[in-house]
Amino acid sequence: MKLSRNIDINGIILILLLLYLGVAFFSVAISNILLAMTGVLFLLGIVLKKVELEPINWKIYFSIIAPYILTVISTLNSSNIDPGLRYLFLRLPIIIIPFLLVALVIGEKQIKNALKCYVVLSIIASGITLYHAIKYFNEDILFKTDFTHFITIIQHPYFGIYLLVAVTSILEYRLFENKYLRLFFLIILSIAIALTTSRIVYLLYFGILGIYFFKKLSRVKFIVGILSISIIGTAFLLTNKSISNKFANSFNYSKSPRLKLWENSLEAVRASDSYMLGIGIGDYYKEKKDPYFAKEYGSMTVGQYGYNPHSQPIEFFLTNGFLGVLLLLIALYFLIDNLKGQNIFAKNLFFVILVFSLTECILNRQYGVQLYSVLLPLILKKNLKKNSVKAV
Repeated sequence: MKLSRNIDINGIILILLLLYLGVAFFSVAISNILLAMTGVLFLLGIVLKKVELEPINWKIYFSIIAPYILTVISTLNSSNIDPGLRYLFLRLPIIIIPFLLVALVIGEKQIKNALKCYVVLSIIASGITLYHAIKYFNEDILFKTDFTHFITIIQHPYFGIYLLVAVTSILEYRLFENKYLRLFFLIILSIAIALTTSRIVYLLYFGILGIYFFKKLSRVKFIVGILSISIIGTAFLLTNKSISNKFANSFNYSKSPRLKLWENSLEAVRASDSYMLGIGIGDYYKEKKDPYFAKEYGSMTVGQYGYNPHSQPIEFFLTNGFLGVLLLLIALYFLIDNLKGQNIFAKNLFFVILVFSLTECILNRQYGVQLYSVLLPLILKKNLKKNSVKAV
């Protein structure tokens, strides 16, 4: 496992993978270079017999890579294969990174070190976001979704989810010894999360805080904590009309783009009569149109194909049909079954990825592919089990 007494190859590989995830805040190109370096180091370590491996749990591995298998099937099922090849390349990390993580022997100390590197990058990204917020403070664009690209350094919902990973890491592992420093970092991350304007991120944030308050605080402190975040959340909504309207419109069909996109997606399947095998990802995205510039989201005159469904399960129903959904459900069953014995950190991150994927096609952006391919296999490692033996 060690190249020398002072170099832990397994730990370096894990740090590189978390840097691959975190550096995406600043440069996707550098992030991809880090992934290439990780692969080279892994292969070199195997050749030199310096990487410690454990037997691969193929059931977990194939459950994790089920989305890639569906993408391959959907591409081959397309009349226009070329557009589908883009998605095969984009989602390639889904089969590479889980293989590395499922095979590596990783201790809790290594996990903490890697998460600390990720959290530091998240704090820097949050600092840049706060700087942007201050710069545009008088421009009347804060907390308005249409203008968040001026504030957050990557697309706002992904930015929020990435920061939630950092918040969860700090709460679970107390990554910084000084409690006041931890609190300061949590406040910085929380303000940056508030600036994302993402409803799903807000809900997940308060959910995670509630779980950790219940887990770590006394009953009195838990009640005080819940009341505090409830008051802060209510005050935030009452003083930000744009955000409160956004929540209010969530289930209003005439004012909810996602509801219209979901209906349009189901209409596309019906019109194509592609219930069993789906439309084919190459065909569906051949002539992609931006729904935000369409005259009518669900109109037959605008078109039935090409809209981003904004839901990963719905997209797989579109591109793989009922058989694809069945395969996803089987994979999900095995993942949840293996998650039962994991700690609250692992369960929270799984819940974050799962819920976020219900409202976004996370595998259509590199940010989402990175999130899925790095975190999902990591949270299923044995060192994240309840009462696991801590590595020294």
